Amino acid sequence: MFRKLLVWSLPLLLPIVTSCGGSSESAITKIQRDKFAYFGTVPFEPPLMYQAGAELVGPDAALGQAIVERIDAARESATGSHVKLNWINRTYSGLIPAIESGEIQLALGVLAITDERKQQVQFSDPYYTSELVLIINPVHKDLKPDGLSGGKIGVREGTGVEAFVASKYPSSTLVKFGTLDDAVLALRRSEVDAVIDDKLMAAYSLATTPGASHMEIYPETLGTLEVAVAMRKGDAQLLKLVNEIIAEFNNEDRFASLRTEHLGTRLDDVAVRYSTRQEELKKAAEPRSVSIRVSKDNNFDFDIYKMANLQFVLQERSSGNSYRSSRIDFQGRTGMASVSIPPGSYTLSLPSFNFSTSVEINASDPTRVPINIRVTSGGVVVRKG
Repeated sequence: MFRKLLVWSLPLLLPIVTSCGGSSESAITKIQRDKFAYFGTVPFEPPLMYQAGAELVGPDAALGQAIVERIDAARESATGSHVKLNWINRTYSGLIPAIESGEIQLALGVLAITDERKQQVQFSDPYYTSELVLIINPVHKDLKPDGLSGGKIGVREGTGVEAFVASKYPSSTLVKFGTLDDAVLALRRSEVDAVIDDKLMAAYSLATTPGASHMEIYPETLGTLEVAVAMRKGDAQLLKLVNEIIAEFNNEDRFASLRTEHLGTRLDDVAVRYSTRQEELKKAAEPRSVSIRVSKDNNFDFDIYKMANLQFVLQERSSGNSYRSSRIDFQGRTGMASVSIPPGSYTLSLPSFNFSTSVEINASDPTRVPINIRVTSGGVVVRKG
């Protein structure tokens, strides 16, 4: 009996596949007749579309479900089984051919409108503007957009992002990955110099990928891509239905609400990394006010007042930059001098007395750093702090 059913099923399937790929019949009619909708997607794009257990979730998944529910509600007969949504997982390069062959009725899931794709399929109204950002690993390279020339940039293969990066940075080498997480892991291993992708997806990946807590999003949008639903050219009925649902989602702010729900605070949490580090770098480079106190042991026969009006010299060892303190001014038995210098490794000297010592002014030091010099019979003792 089972074998007989298979024989009868084959002739029925062939016209259906052909009609979906090239006839004037709307995909809506086929879906309502078969009670199955086949939508193509790439299921690794959180927070917009991703796998959670056995289900696909996210704003794009909700849009797909709404489309199926509308098609089901428009059936002539309310009896019988409801239309079932079947997600067909594909790579980006496989989505458009799947529409053209009739394997799927439409494709959605961070699918950008490009001139090349518009030659093959028709797109709905855009429902999401993807902001493209630079993901950096400052431990490896503290890059900015104007420093990408000639570098290795990680991108998701077959995406509109890949086409954008190829056009904007023609002298760079594109390194292609199946998912954004794979690209981020390669950035962690310093196999690429940077990654470019959607801002929300970048925030989600940097917040959830192991070992990515130090990576950052550069706070400048490199460009934008309009994201829409793709379907067979000429299917005006399906296009109208999809556009109506997109308009309803926008009017009710459902897209924004769903993105917030699935992204949470990850964007804010990740975005602050860059600004926090910049503040730390700025603070680290700020000059420190160094106060130098010089004194001597009471029982040591040395005329310390000969140091009066002299100046200490502090020379930064790596750069060679020299700084002179104020003249030593004695208040009682203690001489005082001060100088403002950036953090670094210094040689502190008093040339007239053939005295020198090493002093470290660290980025972690407070804004005011005291240095105490004590002249003893056993030598000069220098203490910082």
